[in-house]
Amino acid sequence: MDEQRYQHFPWQNEQWRYLQQAMAQGRLPHALLLTGPLGLGKERFALSLAQSCLCQNRDVSGRPCGVCRHCQLMYSGNHPDLQWVRPEEGSKSGEIKIEAIRALTAGASLTSHTGGHKVIAIQPAHRMNHAAANSLLKTLEEPTPGTVMLLLTDQPARLLPTIRSRCQQVLFQPPDKQQALAWLSDRVTHADPGALLALANGAPLKAVTLDDAALLASRGEMLSDFLALGEDRRDPVRLAGQWTPFDRSLLLEWLAGWVIDLLRLKSGAPSPQLFNRDHVQALQMMADKLNSRALQRYLTRIYQARRLVDSNLNPQLTLEKLLIEWRACSRQAA
Repeated sequence: MDEQRYQHFPWQNEQWRYLQQAMAQGRLPHALLLTGPLGLGKERFALSLAQSCLCQNRDVSGRPCGVCRHCQLMYSGNHPDLQWVRPEEGSKSGEIKIEAIRALTAGASLTSHTGGHKVIAIQPAHRMNHAAANSLLKTLEEPTPGTVMLLLTDQPARLLPTIRSRCQQVLFQPPDKQQALAWLSDRVTHADPGALLALANGAPLKAVTLDDAALLASRGEMLSDFLALGEDRRDPVRLAGQWTPFDRSLLLEWLAGWVIDLLRLKSGAPSPQLFNRDHVQALQMMADKLNSRALQRYLTRIYQARRLVDSNLNPQLTLEKLLIEWRACSRQAA
């Protein structure tokens, strides 16, 4: 296993120092809610923190030694005092079910095998179904000494308020632009780092995943089709059929970004403020023809679809409705 996975990112130093100080003073919270947008490295931070909790010889900054038995068990992926809970592989619902939480919180499972900390991570925490969340709540109300629970999510509002209130929130935000660009400079090859960072809404790891020639080409083609549909040069049902196999979350994110950029261009925003700064001319031509209120209503519809992306709703039917509504939106005069 790549040992680099267990080193937190430079833009996480503030959160790292805060928790290390709490650990040194013996007041590390029993439950931490790691929140923030996707692409900021919450999982790697959790792994780094877990290793720091379990390492026998961490340094004064909390950095693990990398050579003790606990660190070696971490690197092998077999440390008995680190448990990671995710949705069951192949699950149609994508939920974390009550059985997983019950197995996790059974008496012996909460006790350290080695006499130190026990670290339990749940990711994504918002995918716990209602029964699972209630089962976890009982454990949060009566924490086991030495057990640290890490709940990772980019959608904290979907967690029960009672769960949020029993966790110490650790918020991650996109780093300073210059810091992010410096980190990206030697990690991307297919596009300008600044353009990728804008497309990723400032999240460096997400920018890296978008640095794919085929993916960027698909985005360009889909944007062209989207704008052509707005000019009645494409059929919404046929287009929905072509787009349905594509990753729904990413597609809806791109749709939202295109509409946000259209609204920003109508208000005179400069190119650096856009998500899609590499397609300004085409977007500006469309923006000049559109009605701002209709665009805002359409953006609300995209957000509604994004909230339901994990549901079992027919994806093609959902996409057809969105594209038909886009054609209707584009017919309203500016």
